[in-house]
Amino acid sequence: MVEFLGNVDKNVIVKRLLSAYADEWIAAYYYTLTAYAVKGPLSEEIAEHFLKEAEEEIGKHAKMIADRLQDFDVDPPREFAKLWEISGCKYPALPEDPYDIDAWIMAAVKAEECAIEAYRELYRITHGVDPVTEELAEEILADEVRHRTSLKNLLSKARGT
Repeated sequence: MVEFLGNVDKNVIVKRLLSAYADEWIAAYYYTLTAYAVKGPLSEEIAEHFLKEAEEEIGKHAKMIADRLQDFDVDPPREFAKLWEISGCKYPALPEDPYDIDAWIMAAVKAEECAIEAYRELYRITHGVDPVTEELAEEILADEVRHRTSLKNLLSKARGT
């Protein structure tokens, strides 16, 4: 049973966790797609980077969130299509041109920025009230900031700057 230190609506936290869970799966899908779709200079390095991030989104973040949902006696959605519906960070449109590496990377940067805001909000609503979820939000937030930074560095490299 989950215990709270203050006045908080458990359903608000659960809804945010479910949305974050969906976001992680969607990001992993799009990062995997990007890894296989990009072409041209640096495409192998970019593919490796995106596959590594996809693995962290599923293997670490989604797992952490699913474990926390279990603390609330809540299962993640059983239907994959439901993930898009409850996602708070709909993935930005992808470019048509597989050689437009900058555009592929920028879509991922935008996705990470949305995730950063989502985890900041989860942290804000749980701070001092639900320490377990607060710590989860803080840890994942740090990872998402690191992801955004590494993507921006990759963008600089792709641009040759």
